[in-house]
Amino acid sequence: MGTSYIYNRDASRLFIAVRDNEKRFKLFIPKESLPAVNGVELDIDFVEQEDFHYIFEWKGKRFHCELVSRDQNKAVVKVNGVEYKFSIESIFSYIRRGLINNSSAITDNNISAPMPGKIIDIFYAEGDIVNVGEPILTLEAMKMQNEISANCNGVIRKLKVQTGQSVMKDELLVEIQSIDV
Repeated sequence: MGTSYIYNRDASRLFIAVRDNEKRFKLFIPKESLPAVNGVELDIDFVEQEDFHYIFEWKGKRFHCELVSRDQNKAVVKVNGVEYKFSIESIFSYIRRGLINNSSAITDNNISAPMPGKIIDIFYAEGDIVNVGEPILTLEAMKMQNEISANCNGVIRKLKVQTGQSVMKDELLVEIQSIDV
């Protein structure tokens, strides 16, 4: 899958876990497929679950996992007797808290109209997560429909246009906050 992560338009099951040693992990926990850590799907089988104790199998080995403590977004987890401390954030709270505030992690990516035209359709709302190359809106110019695509993986910060609006060349259409965690 490489280093980029496919968000699949569903940020509700995408989390960032930061260990006490500042190591970051992207966790994606989908409803109907395998969980992924840093973009790699893991074939994990949950064997038992009772009162914050879990037993799961991964690569033919059994692991006993216990949630030792939890305070808001901080968690202490013990796996086979070894304790790990994490701060777990949704992608939105992660950005809001500024945890990825170094210049290479977040940049503003503005998308401007490449030509004058009329906005025909908008596929996303503010706050939605987009992947690089996914169409954000359709701009009609000279009776041709042009899809305007995301230039990065990120979150739609601001939609500056609405359906039916006419725009001029170089007019700001969308502000995207890129995500590279």
